[in-house]
Amino acid sequence: MSGIIDFDKMFEEYAMAWFKEHEGEYEDENEMEAVMPDVYETWASSPSHKLGGIAPRAFFDGIEKPEELIGILVGTSEGDCNPCSLLLDAIAENEGCAPLLRELLDKPSASPKLKLICVRLLEESGAEHSLKTYMDWIKDENTDDDLRESAIGILKEHANEVKEELLSAAENADADVKTIVAEILLSAEKDERTFALLCELFSSGENIPLYSQYLGMYGDERAAEMLYRALDNCNYAEYIEIKNAIERLGGIVDDARDFSDDPTYILIKSKH
Repeated sequence: MSGIIDFDKMFEEYAMAWFKEHEGEYEDENEMEAVMPDVYETWASSPSHKLGGIAPRAFFDGIEKPEELIGILVGTSEGDCNPCSLLLDAIAENEGCAPLLRELLDKPSASPKLKLICVRLLEESGAEHSLKTYMDWIKDENTDDDLRESAIGILKEHANEVKEELLSAAENADADVKTIVAEILLSAEKDERTFALLCELFSSGENIPLYSQYLGMYGDERAAEMLYRALDNCNYAEYIEIKNAIERLGGIVDDARDFSDDPTYILIKSKH
């Protein structure tokens, strides 16, 4: 990270000096935390000798080349370092940065942390997302968990756009990928293939509580018959979600069975 200025460290040093100067003016950490945004704003707007007399905000405002901003982003995202909010604001406001952010998403050498920052910047700036890349992430079990979750969130917002790709990805996929695809498809327009996938997952007998939720959320009353049948042989945790799903579909579950000896009942009740 040679030649890269650590703005977070700069602010940390500024804040420590500021609070030392105002020692005794605040009763506790809560009061100090409350004024932190004002202290940051003062720092961001004040000339700094480390920047040749330029204020940190003015420093970033003066950078017009997207390549330079992205270069600083990459440098300040290495290791334990994190890019400062002034840089992130400057990148989000510079339209020329979006293509470079998308390029970083496909770069093997870019860390998961950097890629996650890129996704958030694309979202914040309202720029076009790299949906194909996000599709690749959800299909790859080796993808970083946070990246995968981020991709799922974005794809839900674009579920109709990628519906065909999602359904194609579910073919011959393992249960993990099928579950992710199903979760995203819940945000798309209804489709018989989606309903078939949800039924397939529920019928597998695995993770009944989750797949019951999915069927309830999907809202197709045809699932009620399958859900009612599942009540005959389920534990308490499964029963709760199956019941919720049935009721969400407009059905009624009038069942007074005793779950007091059920391990999942004992575990759930012990937490309340």
